[in-house]
Amino acid sequence: MPLPDETAFLETDPPHWVARGLAYVILTLFILLLISAVIVHVPETVSGRFMLVPRDGADPVRALKEGVVSEVRVHEGDPVNRGAPIIIIHSAPLSDRSSELLSLVSQRRTDQDRLQIAKSQYQTRQRADSAEDQRLRARLRFLEELVESKQHRFKQTRQLADSALAGMQRGSVGRLDATRLDLEAGTLSEEVQIAINDREDTRAAIDRLARDMEARDLDFRETREGLEANIETARVRIESLQRDLVNLTDQGLVVSAPCAGTVLRLYVGASGAVVREGEVLSEVACAGHRLEAEFALPQSGVPLVHAGQAVKLRFDAFPYQRYGVQVGTVRWLGSAGTVGSDTTAFRALVDLLRDSIRVHGQARPLMAGMGGRADVVVGRRSLVSYAFEPIRALRENLSEPAPQ
Repeated sequence: MPLPDETAFLETDPPHWVARGLAYVILTLFILLLISAVIVHVPETVSGRFMLVPRDGADPVRALKEGVVSEVRVHEGDPVNRGAPIIIIHSAPLSDRSSELLSLVSQRRTDQDRLQIAKSQYQTRQRADSAEDQRLRARLRFLEELVESKQHRFKQTRQLADSALAGMQRGSVGRLDATRLDLEAGTLSEEVQIAINDREDTRAAIDRLARDMEARDLDFRETREGLEANIETARVRIESLQRDLVNLTDQGLVVSAPCAGTVLRLYVGASGAVVREGEVLSEVACAGHRLEAEFALPQSGVPLVHAGQAVKLRFDAFPYQRYGVQVGTVRWLGSAGTVGSDTTAFRALVDLLRDSIRVHGQARPLMAGMGGRADVVVGRRSLVSYAFEPIRALRENLSEPAPQ
């Protein structure tokens, strides 16, 4: 059997120069990596979420009355106009006040009508009393003149009658003439007495009319003052109820935005929540206010972050891959933490270098409620320090605590 040709197969062992060259390459790479790990330093950052808030604070939106939330019409970050509805509340006490308001309006209208009728009747009666007073006073003047005239005629007739009676006794005057004059004097005396009685009756009528007019004036003043007091009381109560019910609609009590801006926070996010009077339901950042970033700093970064450090802000609304990052400066660091859903964070405030971002060559203003991720550069570390970090942590975990 012939032996196979050895030249038909490749050599399984590489040449000696290939192995030596590969070893040199690996050794060179290792040395370069080791030098890079010592020389190259990378930035050390503390990261956390941030949100833009007004520097002067947001306007709180409070529940005007207690009730149950029936509808929430906005979300956090939504722009709103002044007076725009934010939350609808169904309030039973307001429904009762609405009925009271309708009753008071109806009662006030009735009292106003009664007052108008009373004024009209009083004015009509006043005109009639004035006309009656003028008539009685004219009659009184006439009767006074009549009494004076009849008394004058009576005196003259009485004198003539007395002379005639004396002449009749002497025989110089006939009995018929003397008797006629005496009868005429008696008639005039009766007429004078009747005129005097009419005059006194007229005077009494004038006095009665004056007393009646005074009594009617007093009665009208009491009626007017009572109705005006009722109308004023109803007006004050109606104005108070109208202020309470100014935003009440058929759907419920409308809680509206106090200014044009952005909904920063919603403390009541769904219908069915029971709210109390004066409870803060939302916060609205009014447009035009200077903004700052509220940075939720993790506990691990508290010892490393201080005022004056630079902050890189990456907005969710403006991806930094396209629009870059914004730069700010730490202005203030809170001394107490706030407990969140899963961890405790410390509040830091960041001043913005610019209040807008250029998008397609145009400046787009930043708005309250925008958020994203913030990175604070707290130092630089070499790569080798990261390699020894697990060893350091293990040594600290294994070290025994010092005796007290």
